[in-house]
Amino acid sequence: MGGIMNILSAEADQSACGWYRIRKPFLGLEKYCGDTTHVYDNAKDNVNDLVKSLPHFDYIFMRPGAELFMFRIKNIPELASIKAKWVMDIDDNVNEISPYSQFYSSYGIKEVEYDGKPLWKDGVAGFNLRENKMRLDSLKMGLKAADMVITTTEKLAEHAKEFNNNVIINDNSIDTTHWWRLNNQENHPLRVVWQGSPSHYADWYAIKEPLQKLMDEFDFELVMLGSQYKGIFKPEHLDRVRALPWVPFEAHSYRMMSLQSDIGIIPLADEPFNYYKSSIKWYENAAMGVPSVVSDVMPYSESITNEENALSYKTPGEFYKQMKRLLTDVKLRKDIADRAYNWVTSNKTLEIESKKLHEALCQKLQ
Repeated sequence: MGGIMNILSAEADQSACGWYRIRKPFLGLEKYCGDTTHVYDNAKDNVNDLVKSLPHFDYIFMRPGAELFMFRIKNIPELASIKAKWVMDIDDNVNEISPYSQFYSSYGIKEVEYDGKPLWKDGVAGFNLRENKMRLDSLKMGLKAADMVITTTEKLAEHAKEFNNNVIINDNSIDTTHWWRLNNQENHPLRVVWQGSPSHYADWYAIKEPLQKLMDEFDFELVMLGSQYKGIFKPEHLDRVRALPWVPFEAHSYRMMSLQSDIGIIPLADEPFNYYKSSIKWYENAAMGVPSVVSDVMPYSESITNEENALSYKTPGEFYKQMKRLLTDVKLRKDIADRAYNWVTSNKTLEIESKKLHEALCQKLQ
């Protein structure tokens, strides 16, 4: 293992992205590699003390939007020669964001109509084309100006290399001190769980018909954690659909485990934006010993082994078939869950990924 590093991050939010991309990796670098890390907190840290400490850091991490912090620091003559390398971390290709995602409001650069009616119109409901174009231009400038870019996957690394040749991969990972195997005692009725942000309407719409058919034929409860798309369900099914809000990220794993899921579902539409994501939802389900039915598109198509540690599907009909198998076969649920748990705890723990990140960062300092 390489030497000990001193690493700073510009302010990172408290969302899952802020935690999975900055706070958890920093925890892992300290715990498993002995590095010293600090995430700047505008409410607690003194900016003057921060500026004085900058010459002592080896790396300064940023998330999209924090590139403005880098530009300001680089314009201070006294800090022009600091040794710290600037790192931009990204976990999405926002150039490919779907107009059916709530986040199109921040990154969409075209007006959109649906069924002859405006879906996104400049100046309406906070949608501002000029501001969005400026936001994307700023991110591109940050990617180019950074000394290095960190991504979650090879696919996203290919995109990052359009702006910066110095790219390394740090996949999302599971902190096994916060996630562990459930007791896997079957619920009555069975409980199917999905977790996700408000960017998945197209993913859910793609399985609307087979999901309705499954709810007609089988008695199971569906829990939607973080966001809800109740509009795709028949009225008579809504009493079996629960929508729960997000909790602070520190409690996310405990909330997930407290649900005691029987089956996890991960629908993804076959759209470019999805190809650049990571497989974190499957990692979470696997870490709890929950079997998953997963859309056979990137990134999951490159992470799972169908019929081994997950059941995958390409079409609505295949989704119906795979879900029916898990709903009706307790042994299959257990076998898939066992193999998924063994895979994720052998390949995608915070300890494993932190050590790989540490070595990659050390090599870049040489």
